[in-house]
Amino acid sequence: MANLEYKQAVLKLVFEGGLTHDGKMKFKSKSYRNIRASATANGLETVATTLANFSNSPYIGAEKLETSIII
Repeated sequence: MANLEYKQAVLKLVFEGGLTHDGKMKFKSKSYRNIRASATANGLETVATTLANFSNSPYIGAEKLETSIII
């Protein structure tokens, strides 16, 4: 039977990046690596909003991107 083994996680903050020449919204992001497997959603939200306060661009949201190995 196959199992998943945690490899790494990345916290990705997404910001507004202005408009394209077509008037569509552009996005920009900043990624933070080495997120612990035990990080909670509340903890990540707190970190994301705190880090977003240091940006001049409007904050949209955050994503946790997790990678696992199938063994």
